[in-house]
Amino acid sequence: MVVSPRSVTFGILIAGGLLAGVAGFAKWRQTRAFDQPQQLLARFPAEEAIVLNADLSLLRTAGYPGASKTPLEAEYKQFVEGSGFDYRRDLDHAIASFSASGNYFIARGRFNWPKLRQYAVKQGGSCYQDLCRMQGSTPDRRISFLPLRPDLIAIAVSTDDLAATRLMQAGTEPTAALPASPVWLTIPGSLLRKPDGMPGGLRVMFSGLVQADRVVFTLGPAAAGIEARMEAACKSDEEARVLVGQLRNSMALMKEAETRGKVDSGALAKALMGGAFQQEGRRVTGKWPVAKDLLDSLTAGL
Repeated sequence: MVVSPRSVTFGILIAGGLLAGVAGFAKWRQTRAFDQPQQLLARFPAEEAIVLNADLSLLRTAGYPGASKTPLEAEYKQFVEGSGFDYRRDLDHAIASFSASGNYFIARGRFNWPKLRQYAVKQGGSCYQDLCRMQGSTPDRRISFLPLRPDLIAIAVSTDDLAATRLMQAGTEPTAALPASPVWLTIPGSLLRKPDGMPGGLRVMFSGLVQADRVVFTLGPAAAGIEARMEAACKSDEEARVLVGQLRNSMALMKEAETRGKVDSGALAKALMGGAFQQEGRRVTGKWPVAKDLLDSLTAGL
């Protein structure tokens, strides 16, 4: 069989197209994987930490948070004006780790890097190559940030003003399944057992959670709107049964105290009092309806 030069040329073009397609698909998969929470969590320090994940692009599509009627906090307004970055408009996804060594953040969105660098310098900080450093609100809080790629920023608040560089390399990915909700928070039981493991207001409501191995809070869509959920893993069925009793009792005490006017009866307190708890073996679950005005009030001024 005689093969014409035209056929050879056509074959080379097809092969080249296929190779380009395979390379493009591989790059696309790599880029997508880099955006996944498991990949991002592998960059945080390997220590016990509270982890927060928020997909703001999904929340924004659903109309959350709404336009704030409260004037911006002075410091945040200064940051927005100086850096050109406003999370309501420019932030799509953020994941954070709060641990003993510091607070670490990786965020995806739209960043004006020259303005961010200028802002750091104007605040008395400095930038060298990609890394910028500046003083935080207290002497032991040093802020550092750098781009991981044009749409991805790594930020650290720590005593170490080079801490953001720790987020440049990935370690071992977490093996535990991560929640599918657009917003979730995981807390190791060991941190809950510390005296300052939870804010004072929540400590009363969730005092029983100190017995749990791990607690997960999620926020996502439900039939009636937005719903907050909790899942606590206990060591035994008996511990789970005791925990449900403690949570229900705490809720009843809060309702009684509100009736007597002894506790704050604001939107957050009322939302917490509307919780319902169930036990399934060693697992305890809870859920609370979340009104849109509550979310708006929690982000007021930001």
